Amino acid sequence: MTLLVLLHVMLTVAWLGGYTLLPAKAAPLLQKPQVRGALGRTTGVVLIGFGLVVATTAG
Repeated sequence: MTLLVLLHVMLTVAWLGGYTLLPAKAAPLLQKPQVRGALGRTTGVVLIGFGLVVATTAG
């Protein structure tokens, strides 16, 4: 049982470490105006799509 707990802790630390290192390394790329614009447009399209699905779903 202890081995499973240690394995879970190690995997969690690796996973959360990736969550902190990846955005830190990607920050210069994500700050470029072209990338920010593309992310903004993509996010807008996704949110409008979700809104349309909610609006057209009978509930």
